[in-house]
Order: sequence, then C-alpha cells, then structure tokens
Amino acid sequence: MLTAYKNILIGALAFCSLLCFAVLSTAQAADYFTIEELYKIHPEEKSKAEKFNARVKGDAPALSIKPLNFSVAIVYPGEQISDYWRRSSKSFKARLEQYGIEPQIHSFYVKPTASLREQNIAFNKALAKKPDFLIFTLDALRHKRMIEPILITDKPALILQNITTPIKAWEDKQPLMYIGFDHVTGSTILAQYFAKKTHGNGSYAVLLPGPGYLSEVRGKTFISYMDNNTKLKLVSVYQTGIDKEKARLATLAILDKNPDIDFIYTCATDIALGAIEALREKDMMEKVMVNGWGGGSSELKAIQNGEMDVTVMRINDDNGAAMADAVILKLLGESKNLPLVFSGRFELIERGISPQRLDYLKEKSFRYSGITKE
Repeated sequence: MLTAYKNILIGALAFCSLLCFAVLSTAQAADYFTIEELYKIHPEEKSKAEKFNARVKGDAPALSIKPLNFSVAIVYPGEQISDYWRRSSKSFKARLEQYGIEPQIHSFYVKPTASLREQNIAFNKALAKKPDFLIFTLDALRHKRMIEPILITDKPALILQNITTPIKAWEDKQPLMYIGFDHVTGSTILAQYFAKKTHGNGSYAVLLPGPGYLSEVRGKTFISYMDNNTKLKLVSVYQTGIDKEKARLATLAILDKNPDIDFIYTCATDIALGAIEALREKDMMEKVMVNGWGGGSSELKAIQNGEMDVTVMRINDDNGAAMADAVILKLLGESKNLPLVFSGRFELIERGISPQRLDYLKEKSFRYSGITKE
C-alpha cells in the first residue's frame, strides 16, 4: 500500500513538472514593480530606503514619546521547518522591547500548504482582534483578494512580509510597507554561484514551491539566469509545495532519470532538506550539489555537516527590526519617512565555511532571535 501511494505521488509530481512553465506564467512579473523599477519611477524611495536601512542595522534609538495601547496581529505560514517566520516574530517583539514598548501581539500560524479555507479562518481570527496593525504575507492571487478590503479602509495598517515587489494594481493604495529579503537578488546570487561552479556546463533540475509568487521570483528568476548566461541544460522541474516528503520523492524520481545531473536548485528550506534525504538514500551526496534558500538554523546545520553545498543567508532579524520601526514611525506620525520597501541583506554561505566566520554571521543574523533554533 505504501509503495502504491509513493508511485501515485511521484506520478502526480511528474505531471506537475510538465505543467511547470504554465504554472510559472500564472504569476506574471508584469504584476509587480521590481525594486529597480520602483526607484526609477519614484527616485525618492531610494534615499528613504537608505536612511531606513541604516536605522534598522543599529540598536533601537531612544524615543522622547512612547506610543501606548496598540495591538498587532500576525498571520504567518510558520508551521514549517524553516525558522524564518518564528524568528521574524521573535525579533519584532525584541526590537519593540528595546524601545521599551510591549503591545498586545496576537500570532496565528498556519502551514504553508494550508487550504484557502484554513488561511481564511486564521486571517479572520486576526481581524476579529481589531488590531491597529496586521502583518501578513502574499504568495498568490487568493491573498490579494483577502488583502484588498483592508487597503481600501486602511484599517488596520498593513505590513506585507516576505515580499519586496510592490503590486502594480495597488499603485494608488499601497500597504504601509513591504518587508523582506528580495527573492530575485537571492536567487541571482545562487545562480551566479552554480554558473561559476559548473563553468556553465552540465545539467540541473529545479524543485519549486506551489503556484504563485515564490515560484515566480525564486524559480523563474534562476532558470532565466541560466538560460541567458550559461549552457546548462534544465532536465526536470517539479512542483513539490513547501513539503519535505514530496521534495524527497521528486528528487528520487529526478535521480532515477538523470543520474549524471550536476545539481538540484531548491526554492525553500523544507524542499532542500527533502532533496538532501533523497541524495543520502542514493549515496549521491558527493556527486550532486544542492542549495538551501534563506540560511536558517536547519540549513546552517546541513552546511556544517557537509550535506548542503551552499545557501544564501538572510541577515534574518533585520526584518523584525524593520517591522518594529515601521510600526513606531507610523504611530509617531512619521509615515512620510518610511520607504515603501525594506529589502534586507544577504550573505553567501558555502560548505567548508570556517566556524569563526559562521559564528560571526549567526550573531549578526540572529541578533534578536538567538543563535540556537527555537
């Protein structure tokens, strides 16, 4: 029975691979402003971002007036191996505490694979708290429909997390801020790494999340770079969702068909760890390279253990600090000083990194949320 289930699942994943480019096209880049496009249209945004970024990198500045009695609701896809979302919440709270402020914070976590109904339930529970601020994410058209009524009323003030490309359709009514780490930048860093490592020759596969924004900006960006700058051949693409087991099964299928593949590009932590399990099963850890995306605790452990070849590490806690500073400036009536987009810093981490260098980057990245995984 278990074998039959696995065969059915692999067959479904293979069908998804045939549709991958159609899926990617559903999240059109034309729907978003890249950061470069935003700065070209609104040059004042660049100077705002530079000043805000400098503020975020430092400790919370002293306040002459402290906002009181406000509440925040957070709805995150935090039920996954990646600790990005939990660290985001923790660093947000810690930054506010550094300001000497402890608002009411209501947190709602769902799985990244949760149904629209489950996500709507969490979203509505958050709104039922009548928060002054709502922190949410956006990965698909269904999220846009949930968000737009809030944009019309501007209540609660909305921060969109893990997206740094403003929606063009909202040009006249944007959220308070978009906060995250630019997916195009991170994916390009990884593409450049693999292009150099392979000398632009060989073959590779891609494991995507589900349909939506993340597959567009992490997956399609990577594939486009390879098409335009190398002779590397893309032999397979699978949609696994942010699901470790589906990623493992997809990787096994890829290795069966393409035993001489050079690397597998993965778009999220859970996907990367599933791919690593499959490589371990096939005893191909030293033959096929695999990357992480984000540089959270699980990925850094895999790097240290020699199981993962490379990851692009977000200076993680900058995102929580940015959210806290956005809330503070809004409450102080200084929204005009907020950039529309905060895009955090990256570091490329390779297998074999020195313990001293890695410890330094951990301290910088996890300055509020702590070195060890929660």
